[in-house]
Amino acid sequence: MGIKKVLIACVSLLIVFAIVFPVAAHAALTGLDIMKKVDELPQGDDQKSTVTLRLISVQGQERKIVTSRYWKNYRGKEGFYSKTLFFTDFPPDVKSTGFLIWDYAQEGKTDGLWLYLPSLRKVSTVSSRDQNDAFMGSDLTFADMGQRRLDEDEHKFIGEKPCDKKTCYVLESTPKEAGAAYSKRIFWILKDEWRAVKIEYFDQKKEPLKTQTIQWQKSGDLWIWKDATVKNVQTGHSTIFEISNIKINNGLRDDLFTERLLRRGEGP
Repeated sequence: MGIKKVLIACVSLLIVFAIVFPVAAHAALTGLDIMKKVDELPQGDDQKSTVTLRLISVQGQERKIVTSRYWKNYRGKEGFYSKTLFFTDFPPDVKSTGFLIWDYAQEGKTDGLWLYLPSLRKVSTVSSRDQNDAFMGSDLTFADMGQRRLDEDEHKFIGEKPCDKKTCYVLESTPKEAGAAYSKRIFWILKDEWRAVKIEYFDQKKEPLKTQTIQWQKSGDLWIWKDATVKNVQTGHSTIFEISNIKINNGLRDDLFTERLLRRGEGP
């Protein structure tokens, strides 16, 4: 057989393998690989948005809280992943309540969280223990509102499963530290799109605690949360987070994310 025929035969064989085994590349994916892809999803340099919380009791009674959210992406620079600032705009009795998050990039460093209560005119540090308390009475905790570092968990790839007429990578994230708020979390990530559409939380007894489902929207070239529904399967309480009035790449200054600004009770 001539060299030309050998080359043609090799190319043909490679094409056959590509057709018959299209998922070979994905077979080598690990849970950490997938979570890194999720973490690398473009989010812009900063964001301004309105976040509306709808707290729904097991009896169906609803309470609405409207907040302004400011977020800046540090991408690991200056020791931070990101910084986030919330101010409450509604209802009037909690207006100007503020919440500041510093998500540190350094391994082993606990995120910084501060709470401003206008009735007391005081900024308080949210301790590590209190970070597991409910955020504004919702079904997410103060810590959930921040960004957990990938190195804080072991990420195990479970497999691929159908989700919303698509396919999801399913993986289990288990905390490395003792006494974590959750014994594990199960993530459902859209295959090759790297967007989480569902997160299942389990309590310390390894029983299902709550489920978070996420809807996405396009803002320019970026994918941003549209809304997220969190339901506590143990209490029946649920919270809907609605994101609107999104503005990307506003040039937010570093001094926005400080205790001094937090005490103002309102954003720029």
